[in-house]
Formats: sequence, structure tokens, C-alpha cells
Amino acid sequence: MSGIPDCTLTTACYFLQPYHAQARGMKETVESMDALLRIPCYLVIYCNAVMEPILRERREPFMPLTKIVVQEFEELWCSSLVVQVKKNREVFWPTRDVRTCTETHLLTCNKADFVLQTIHMNPFQTIKFGWIDANIGVNGSKISNYYNNHLLLHVLHHVTDKFHLQLLNVTDKKYKQPEWKREYYMEYRWVACGCLFTTTKAIGITILNRMKELIIETTHMGYGHGEEMFYLEILDEFYDDIHRSYGDYKDMLHNFIKPTTNFVYIYWSVVMRYFQLGYWKECIEVCDTLIQQYNDFVLEINYDLYVRLYAVLYLSLKHVDPSRAMIVTHTIRQYYQTNPHFHLQFDNLKILCGMQDFTI
Repeated sequence: MSGIPDCTLTTACYFLQPYHAQARGMKETVESMDALLRIPCYLVIYCNAVMEPILRERREPFMPLTKIVVQEFEELWCSSLVVQVKKNREVFWPTRDVRTCTETHLLTCNKADFVLQTIHMNPFQTIKFGWIDANIGVNGSKISNYYNNHLLLHVLHHVTDKFHLQLLNVTDKKYKQPEWKREYYMEYRWVACGCLFTTTKAIGITILNRMKELIIETTHMGYGHGEEMFYLEILDEFYDDIHRSYGDYKDMLHNFIKPTTNFVYIYWSVVMRYFQLGYWKECIEVCDTLIQQYNDFVLEINYDLYVRLYAVLYLSLKHVDPSRAMIVTHTIRQYYQTNPHFHLQFDNLKILCGMQDFTI
């Protein structure tokens, strides 16, 4: 159908109060999904039978773009882990939250399997696929500061063949090792925004099946909550297959293709975390991405941040690519001499950023 992005989104909407009294009620569940149901995109919705009539009614104008798949919780891939998760939580559950239970946790883990089902089914014969949480908030408030329907359509139209994922923080890679898993799961460690990702068939099948393996392995080790922390391994194992975007949850629709907002958050939560942990490759990549957006005048230049990004880029390159670090010094000198805003901020930050050895 013309005017529809060539991407099939998958979501899931389950009424789980029979399993956990503090789970979302039916009214709240549908209200938080309403914005998604009003978007003219290809959408596969997995749900339990009690949710189907109301979803079909709310999605009625776009049913030609929609496939609803009824699967009770006990039919889901994740349901085989219920006994193990309950056993785990009797022993170790430091992130206990009255809003969650074994079933809500496992439903989030089932995202990978839901998307794999959609890829194999491919009801709308699209090239690209993706996941979006049903709970995107009233008027899309969870994933946007100023939501409009076209924002998600723009994202779906412009995603590449890679696995698109937004990062909101950086976690020490030591937690990939089995001996560190207990400490890893002592608290929520923000790695990625799992509420939206896109992919193509081949990459998606590989990454999502690996995600399922990690879920099983970690569950049998006695740990796990949600699905987002499983991306720690994924990010390294499939580095070149992943398109990384950066920002907080509310930045998703604005930064998913290229960053356009909240650069201060990205600097402190992503850039400086990479720098402090010595992950030079990743640090250089995000610095390059943000600097290019400033250089393309996509947004107003914050010169304090602009100079900081160049400083961190230079210091990171010194560790892995001295020849490119020299090229960056030439750029910094040129800007210092020609741009008074850059000149002033550079003088202010030179000592702070550890660039005493840098001569103009």
C-alpha cells in the first residue's frame, strides 16, 4: 500500500491481572496503547483472547494494515521459564517491584520471539521489521517530548538494513562474564531502550535468536529482570550489524535515525561513560556522530559541549589512532583561530579536559 513504510512493527498487549493484581488494568493498558493504534503502519499485535475485541475495535480504521494474533500466555515461548524464574526469585530478587511479577518479566523477554514469529510469517511482505512496546504512553509521551503520528512513520521509512537500537547509558563490560552476573543484577543497569528496535530478516533472526539464548542462560544461572540488560552481550557480539542511536526514552523518535536533541544527556550518560571506562572505539563513534550533527547545523551549537566533544574525541584517538588524533588537532587549531565562540570555550576547558599538552 502506498504511503506506508516498508516495515512491519510487532507489539504485544496482554491483560495480566489474573497473574498479578498490581499489573495494569485493561483500561490503562489500552489508553497507553491508543497512540500506537492510531498510526497507519503495518502492525502485528500479539494478545490474549480477552484483549482481542477491544484492540480490534480501536484499530478498526487500519485493520487492512493489521494482523492480530491471539496467543495465551501459557502458549508463549517464555512460559517454559515460569517455574525457574519463580524459583530464582525466592532466592535472589534485589530489584523487587510491586508492579511486576514473573509473568510480566517474561512477557518483556518474549519480545524477541514475537518479532521472530512476525519475520517468519511476514504477513505484509515487508523488507524490514521492528518491535514497539504497546505502552508508549498517552500521546506517545514515553518515546517523544512532542509526539505526532508522522514521527514514527518517519523513523520506519528511514531505518537502514542494520539492527537499529537506542542506547541510553553505558555499563561496564565485565558484567558479560558469568562471575559478575550476580552483581550485574543487583540493580537496574540501563543499557538500551528496548521499547523500539528495527531490523531486517537475516540480521534479525541471528540477533534475536542469540537474545533468546542469553535469556535462557541467565535465567538458569538464577538472574534476570526485563530484557534490556541482555543487550550488553549483543552490542559487542554484533557490533558492525547494529546502528546505534543515543538518548533517553523521550528522545527516541527524535534521535533514532540521527541525534537531534538532548546532546547534554548523551554527553554525560554515554560519551563520558565510554571515556571513563576506556571504551575508545565506542566513544569515538558517538563523538563523531554528535560533532557531525553540529557541523551540519542540524541544531543550535552549544559551544561548551562542542569543544568538550572535540576534546574527548582527541583524547580517545590518542589511545587508538594517533594519526587521526593529529588531524583532529589541525581542525581544533583552525576553529580556535577563526571562531571566537570556539576560542573562548577552548580556553575555558583546556585544563579541565586534560589537554595541557595541546598547543595552539
